[in-house]
Amino acid sequence: MRRFHFVHAAGLRLNAPFAGVGRLPESARDLLAAAPLRAWDDLVSLCIERKAAFLAVAGGITAGDTGGHAGQASRLRLRTGLRRLSEHGIKTFLALSPADADLEPMLAAERIADLTIFPADRPLTVKVERGGAAIAAVCGQSAGDGPIDLTAYFTNAPEGLPLIAVLPDGNAAADLDRHLAGRGKVKGAYWALGDAVEPSRRGFAPWVVESGTLQARGGDGRERGARGAMLAEVEGDRVLAVDLIALDGVRYAEVSFAARYSLDDALLCHQIMDELNRLRAANAGRALIVDVILDGRGAKPLAEPGRAAEIVRRVRSETASWDPFVWCAKVRPARPKHEGDATNEPLAQAIVQESRALLANPLQRSYSFARRFDPLMRRWTSELETGDAERLIADATSIALAAARTDAEAESGR
Repeated sequence: MRRFHFVHAAGLRLNAPFAGVGRLPESARDLLAAAPLRAWDDLVSLCIERKAAFLAVAGGITAGDTGGHAGQASRLRLRTGLRRLSEHGIKTFLALSPADADLEPMLAAERIADLTIFPADRPLTVKVERGGAAIAAVCGQSAGDGPIDLTAYFTNAPEGLPLIAVLPDGNAAADLDRHLAGRGKVKGAYWALGDAVEPSRRGFAPWVVESGTLQARGGDGRERGARGAMLAEVEGDRVLAVDLIALDGVRYAEVSFAARYSLDDALLCHQIMDELNRLRAANAGRALIVDVILDGRGAKPLAEPGRAAEIVRRVRSETASWDPFVWCAKVRPARPKHEGDATNEPLAQAIVQESRALLANPLQRSYSFARRFDPLMRRWTSELETGDAERLIADATSIALAAARTDAEAESGR
């Protein structure tokens, strides 16, 4: 059987600024400004090195207005990358988000071979060929004024080929499970979703995959950790494996530990430096923007006016010569934990993080709970009976939503 790879990316946001970093030194600012474009260059190189049959981009190519220096640089780099892919015989499929609308006339005028921009008024299916034989069908639609008709994705699938469906619209993805029910005949299908910050995979018949953002831009919990693109391996009409390939040059991270020292700033900074060195080794070759969270009694003096700011100043001074840079964005005490509070459990902590984001997006809430809690349950409850695990999930969901609402109300009241 013919075997090949393809790459799925989304959320490139080539001209989007970084947030939550404070006053960086000039060298670090230059690296941050270039990070999204370098991630795009590395994405193109990944496709070429792995001899990918095609690249599917599920929206979020820019952050809107592509005027100004950052916008012009992003347009130029985008065109250059697309031409590199074409020169290597790699097809590119773009499903545009609303913010990408001004890219279509610009790219159409470039007449880049092997580039398909999906229309906004209907799904379009394109067969991908290698050696004169069709190996896949890629179906997509750019975001427009009306809803995306998911049914057409199934009816447009050629017999005997894996269907790779590209969706840039998160609201359309919210209805995906309902459309997939009872459609097991579409074996090996892969749903390439956009409009998501975090990468996620579930599947495998079909795979439903969010590649997340290519390069993180903000310091909230959803943007921490590795970012990049999904590399999928296909054999015949089946998608065999999907792996996240990290392409981010700058990574947001968090270190949390029990502070042993509190009265002596130098000793506390020494402990923080030990943790940052470990984090640096685990993320070799990448610049890091780090939140330091201190737990235990040693963290209590951080509540004193100016104490946390002085610790941050000392840590930044210690790491100033590190290359790539490691930037301490903040030092703060951990939120207090209460005995018997189920949010101390790892499962509930993960659900709380999800739930905070979902509070602002009711359309995705029910879909995301069903889609994400299942792998969390498998991870944290593997030793429980099925009934007990399901009850734990239900309880954790209620606790997580209550905690998230409480946090949201507290934030809005500040």
